Amino acid sequence: MNSVRIAFFDIAKFIAMMMVILGHFGVPDINRFVFTFHIPLFFLISGYFFTPYEKTFSLLKIKARQLLVPYLTVMFAVIFIYICQNFLEGYSAKNTLIGVMDYFIGYLYGSGYIDDFLGQHIEIVGPIWFCLALFWDFILLNYFLKTKHPFVGILLCFTVGYVSSFFIWLPLSIQSALTSLLFFYLGYQSKIHDFFNKSIHVSRILPLLCIWGVGLSYGSQFLIVQNFAVSLVSDVIVALAACYLVLLYCQWLEHNTKSAKIMAFLGRYTIVMLCFHSIDVNIMPWNEYFKTPNTTSTVILIKILITFIKFLFPIFGALIVAKSSILRKFFALKN
Repeated sequence: MNSVRIAFFDIAKFIAMMMVILGHFGVPDINRFVFTFHIPLFFLISGYFFTPYEKTFSLLKIKARQLLVPYLTVMFAVIFIYICQNFLEGYSAKNTLIGVMDYFIGYLYGSGYIDDFLGQHIEIVGPIWFCLALFWDFILLNYFLKTKHPFVGILLCFTVGYVSSFFIWLPLSIQSALTSLLFFYLGYQSKIHDFFNKSIHVSRILPLLCIWGVGLSYGSQFLIVQNFAVSLVSDVIVALAACYLVLLYCQWLEHNTKSAKIMAFLGRYTIVMLCFHSIDVNIMPWNEYFKTPNTTSTVILIKILITFIKFLFPIFGALIVAKSSILRKFFALKN
């Protein structure tokens, strides 16, 4: 497996993580930009570093360690904090137990957005759904690369995942995995064809900027967490164009800015940042503060403070893990 780090990919992962956090503020004008590329970019980058395995079981063990352990860690952290909150607020043991069971069922179901299954309310797991979808993508791509026409199978998965989402949302983010598999595969192909080492020319950049601009003008978005698109084919094209341009921008940052090293360093720990952000989204009632009208300077200051906390909390978590060899080993991270 390729262990060589490529700085501009780490920078892109950091930027994508910041976009994920930004997107959860629920500001329409911001989301109009963020939702064009942020999650597809993660899957593209992950696909770029994919290495096929001869034995599927070996891949299962490694990816379960890298992706399912963080998922379960978030689950237990959220439940622990929930129990502590209920204890401090004086809730009964019975009500707390009911809430804990709801969380367990929710994490077993593994939905990042859809909170209803056949009329029954399901607790959503927040951004950590990404780990489940990515886990399936590794397994699926490893299988399809052994077939005669992998792209046909991947396109079929994309279609089934997207269309079936209109009728039912299956457990463990499997439909998100089916649609994101296309981006994962294209990321893998970009490595095979050495796509990011080719010369950059305005004749390649300008059409992509136009595509992204058109997408922004009509509100393009492909939300893999729920398989929602405004216009499916064009939204996928816009996402690919935007992802490529962001990666080109990160290549420029790598060689022209001093902050690039900091972003690249933090980009190594996006899985940790995702875990901390998922705990934040599931437990902290920040959105209630943001719904408060801007009537006083105190309210405005609180909102500014919360904004800083939402960004700094995942970064703080990444720095803690980076300094601890035990925690790096726990998250299956390399130096």
